[in-house]
Amino acid sequence: LHGLLFSLWTLFFLSQAVLVANGQLRNHRRWGLLGISIATAMVFTGLTVAIQGLQARLDAGYGDMARAFSIVPITGILLFAALVSAAIANLKRPEWHKRFMLVATAQILQAAVARFFFLAATGGGGPEMRPGIGPPRPVETTMMAGLIVASLVVAAMVHDWRTRGRVHPAYWWGFGAMMAVQLARPLLDQTQAWYRIADFLVRF
Repeated sequence: LHGLLFSLWTLFFLSQAVLVANGQLRNHRRWGLLGISIATAMVFTGLTVAIQGLQARLDAGYGDMARAFSIVPITGILLFAALVSAAIANLKRPEWHKRFMLVATAQILQAAVARFFFLAATGGGGPEMRPGIGPPRPVETTMMAGLIVASLVVAAMVHDWRTRGRVHPAYWWGFGAMMAVQLARPLLDQTQAWYRIADFLVRF
């Protein structure tokens, strides 16, 4: 369900962009409620998968390593929720709306990009070898995937600068939020405060 919803969001985002590019704004708006529904379901399933992965690693005896790594998926889905909420709040300002949606979509691709690194590191995966099973990696190892998806936003910012003469503020806010989360993770993941949050989520 998690994989289906996140894949569906990508297709939905692309289809909505195509509708706007072809001037079909009315149809774009009609499908908007579906997008809100998908995004809401993504937040709940994303958090559920993150917490279940944390629980599985705790049960396997990884302790604080599991608690530390859980900051990656949990903050990732919460950032997606914040960016989509910002986009919804700016429905009447399309220049802001579409850019927040683009940044939100780009940033959730980090997990997908990280899968390629996982496959390379494990020789293609295999039985009992998938993300969520086995020793958690250090949070710092996830930053490369984060930088790759951030480069998508940078490309959009460059496009803004070349076509508009300046970068739209929505990109600065969105990109700033992405980088703030990336940089905060390795600073907070092994703190007692985060461990308490992780334990609360497991109990919840």
